[in-house]
Amino acid sequence: MHRSTDILDPAIMGNETTMHALFDHLRDNDPVVYLDHPDYEPFWVLTRHEDVKYVSQNNDLFINNPRTVIVPQEFEKMLLEQFGTRNGLETLIHMDNPKHRKLRSVTRDWFKPTPIGKLTPMIEAIAHEYVDKMEAMGGECDFVKDVALLYPLRIIMKIIGVVPEEEQMMLKLTQELFGGQDPDQGRGNEVGDGMGVLLDFFAYFKNVVEDRKNNPTDDLATVLANAIVDGSPMEELDQISYFIITATAGHDTTSATTSGGLKALLDFPEQLDKLRANPDLANAAAREMIRWVSPVRHMMRTCTEDVEFHGQIIRKGESLAIWYPAANRDERAIVDPHKFDIERDNRNQMAFGYGGHMCLGQHLAVLEIEIFFKVLLSRIDWIELAAEPKWVEAMFVGGLKSMPVRYAFT
Repeated sequence: MHRSTDILDPAIMGNETTMHALFDHLRDNDPVVYLDHPDYEPFWVLTRHEDVKYVSQNNDLFINNPRTVIVPQEFEKMLLEQFGTRNGLETLIHMDNPKHRKLRSVTRDWFKPTPIGKLTPMIEAIAHEYVDKMEAMGGECDFVKDVALLYPLRIIMKIIGVVPEEEQMMLKLTQELFGGQDPDQGRGNEVGDGMGVLLDFFAYFKNVVEDRKNNPTDDLATVLANAIVDGSPMEELDQISYFIITATAGHDTTSATTSGGLKALLDFPEQLDKLRANPDLANAAAREMIRWVSPVRHMMRTCTEDVEFHGQIIRKGESLAIWYPAANRDERAIVDPHKFDIERDNRNQMAFGYGGHMCLGQHLAVLEIEIFFKVLLSRIDWIELAAEPKWVEAMFVGGLKSMPVRYAFT
């Protein structure tokens, strides 16, 4: 029995099997459903590819502010009191134009394919470092905890200039932020515990900003610390928020895709064999892994005028949540969507969003995943699951939290 309110259950939404069973049901039977739950301000749920795409490309009709992520009303009130915004942060995902366009331009050139391509030698070296680590562990490891969490973390920390000694602290804060509902990752059970996580992030990055203003280097942190918007230094909330989303989304989503991508290869061994025999397919494989995992589960939008979907009227001022994993398994838009196929044409997948808010770091994410699997499959002889994987209980950003594997190197 599938209920629409299951969307608010982190245990169901964290696990790929239960999440996709719910989405399959909603797409076919209730593609536009109204959720009214005592802990949350009401909102609509959209699960079909065409609807997610339409919302994503009409940024004036569906705005990001004031609700960007599903958050309990009680926590929204606390964030409003502390930060002056119901979102707490003021990152690119929370902004609308013209502000969004102006702040996106601060780092847009930095994240273009050519500058990102210049990071290839650094990324390859880090990929070999973590495959070396797997080899040194003697044929068994927890791929999530020992490799997938740490590999993209090391890359993004180098890019924004966080020293290796502080990577574990950044990982812990990220897990507390995105996995706050998970019993193994959250800071605590109180609504206000998330506030402490945000304040710890703010304290850390305020120091980074001061350092890069006084000691500029060629890293992304220096670009952000010294950014000028409309002729003035960037506002502090905007600036610290920019650091937080770069430091967190810049590795957590790629970690989830790296581990979920390996699980997909193990679940579809013919695809693993194909990728091993054809390393040139690694770029296409990375994009299929991103569609398959869709680590960012949802975004919220608010209507600026009445709009109709499948006979349902969503009124001006009402909010809706668009679900990327649901869109990416919609057979109306994607052929045989529940099959993992590394040769698939993934131009219409939605994991990076669509339109004006499409993920700024998409080229970096694809490159990291592509390089990792090229390195791993060129060196490993065989690999298999050693125990049942476990999932992060989360509604916003999800993925595996544990996946023990056995393997042998050639």
